[in-house]
Amino acid sequence: MENETIKIITSERGKDLALVGTDKYRFIRQRKDGQVKWLCTNRTCYASILSDSGRSKVLSMLGEHRHILNTKEKIEHQILRENCKRKADDSISIRPSKIIRSELMATDFEVPHSDIKSIRKAMYDKRRKNYPPFPDSLTCAIL
Repeated sequence: MENETIKIITSERGKDLALVGTDKYRFIRQRKDGQVKWLCTNRTCYASILSDSGRSKVLSMLGEHRHILNTKEKIEHQILRENCKRKADDSISIRPSKIIRSELMATDFEVPHSDIKSIRKAMYDKRRKNYPPFPDSLTCAIL
């Protein structure tokens, strides 16, 4: 499995994740020799990879995964969700339905309606963080 390509995606918290097949790895550190170490995103799993400094190829894989592996649909759903949330935060004047539609046009997989509803809710929640909280009472609103 060495010399595989790495796809860099963004996590829900805005950190870089390395995607190799259906395995996700989180960034740990860059070594002195320039190689980058990644550890599995499952906290109980200690499988890791080493990539080149350009974060494009896997140089070596260490350990085995000791958990149920992710499905391709789950990873595609996460990528779609994070892309929509990022665009909703960047361009606040565009409607969420338009952002979702443009992202769905760029993908080539089927998305159930319930997933689209959860993506829309996540976009609204992300946008809500830019505004102050709702007032608790009328006096708080006046002040």
